[in-house]
Amino acid sequence: MDKLVKNIKRNMWLRAAIFIILGLVLAFYPKPSLNGLVKLMALYLAIMGVIDLIGGNKERAQGGSLNGTMIGGIIKLVGAIFVYFFAKSLLNAIPFILGIVLLVHGINYVMQLRGHRQFVNVSPLPGYIYGILLIVAAVVMILNPFGAVTVLVQVFGWILVVMGIFEIFGTRFFK
Repeated sequence: MDKLVKNIKRNMWLRAAIFIILGLVLAFYPKPSLNGLVKLMALYLAIMGVIDLIGGNKERAQGGSLNGTMIGGIIKLVGAIFVYFFAKSLLNAIPFILGIVLLVHGINYVMQLRGHRQFVNVSPLPGYIYGILLIVAAVVMILNPFGAVTVLVQVFGWILVVMGIFEIFGTRFFK
């Protein structure tokens, strides 16, 4: 049992270190991190595509024709090329679409708040602040989708740092 606790504690420390290091890299270098992630995904797809092509070619050499493995390899290679060249454009479209959704939600929230006041002694001010913040965030995401991706990567990095810190505190529970 003592060995199990040591293993859990060691894994928590390792996880904390990875979270903190990766989080700091994402928080302070969001654009290079995003570019590296896109290239890493394209490389992964290309390697898997080549492996499938080799496996499919071996199957074909044994008397088969164009098989599923080979077709999967071709699709993965095409996907790798697509990810490498078009992923940044698609990533920049996501904040624009999310901005439109948030804008509609924010306007709808404020309109519902105005129409559905149930209690006289409850202030609607926090609801209005929330709705206006949603609308402002939406407008920023619509007008600056490229910057929004960078901010999202930075926020994700800081979330990883916080998760790493909580992992460190979590090791104190295992004595």
